[in-house]
Amino acid sequence: MDNKLSDRSLHRLGVICGLAAGAWLGGAEAPTKLVTVGFSPFLISLGMVAGVFVARWTVPMALKGAGYIWDDLRERPHLAIWAILAGMLWAVANTLTVFAIRNVGLSIAFPLWNSNSLVGVLWGWLLFGELRGGGARAWGKVLGGAFCMAVGACVLAYATSQNASASASGAATLGILAALGAGALWGTMYIPYR
Repeated sequence: MDNKLSDRSLHRLGVICGLAAGAWLGGAEAPTKLVTVGFSPFLISLGMVAGVFVARWTVPMALKGAGYIWDDLRERPHLAIWAILAGMLWAVANTLTVFAIRNVGLSIAFPLWNSNSLVGVLWGWLLFGELRGGGARAWGKVLGGAFCMAVGACVLAYATSQNASASASGAATLGILAALGAGALWGTMYIPYR
């Protein structure tokens, strides 16, 4: 009974953390609009990557001290390569998002690169056996959520596609491909996270 309660509590905590991360990430993308006023996509991405690096080191060190981080690295050095690989995938995907925003705007690019969730679900099922034996209710939740995301992305893309300057150029196609590429890389980045 305690184990089931613990699993349920951890599941709820995971859902809450996922929603909070999504809201935080959504807000973090707003500065990428600087690309529309002439800043280089690479410069914006470099600034974001530097910010992530600093935040990921300073917050844990402020909470637990520098010794905790070094102990963690000494105990699990074999995981460092996976963390670096995930970071590389994240950085390339992040740069692609800036190009996507420049070419098609945030309202079209954001829903498209959120396909990363669907890619992550696919990898979780394929590589780690997630959802196997989960029952119809679990599958219904996942597929229902995926369907809502896909419909939402299509509705947003259609609603904002009336912008003639973006849709008339070949840059729009490159922007859409950049957003989808970012989604594929971010979804694949979850493999090393796992």
